[in-house]
Amino acid sequence: MDRKKSQAFNFANEVIPIMFHSQTTDFFTYLERDGLKFLEFWWNYVAEQLPEEQHRPMDGLEYKFVKIDEKNSMILITLPEPKASGEAFFLAMLRKPERHFGWVRLPSTRVLALIKRPTKENLEDTELGDLTPRGNYVPIRRGPIPTLGNMTKIAFDMTNSKEA
Repeated sequence: MDRKKSQAFNFANEVIPIMFHSQTTDFFTYLERDGLKFLEFWWNYVAEQLPEEQHRPMDGLEYKFVKIDEKNSMILITLPEPKASGEAFFLAMLRKPERHFGWVRLPSTRVLALIKRPTKENLEDTELGDLTPRGNYVPIRRGPIPTLGNMTKIAFDMTNSKEA
């Protein structure tokens, strides 16, 4: 964890994506069973690892399960309002059925993040990116206005395109 970054940053950019990519089925199971208590546990875990000045309230933290089609599903997480550049508004965690090529398991998960990325021209600018299984952020493109509807549409479009 980056002790110089906020609780919100570490939660969204490291803890959740790493856990989701590495334990996808368990992640779905625990979130279905325990709901916000599951996310609150990890939110508090992050806080324990950071100095007091990096703590943030979890106001506004919500999630929603979305069935894309018979084989694909996702979880949309709404995060507390970002305060600093690089903090996320939303995470879209996509799960596809596992595929194999010989004995090699092909990637079947993806985490998209819509983050706050202010520019000189627009302090409200956003950026869309991938969060890798190691918690690295990889920018994709400039993001839309940060609404749940826009994030849902992007996730659907990327799941159904060749990009996914």
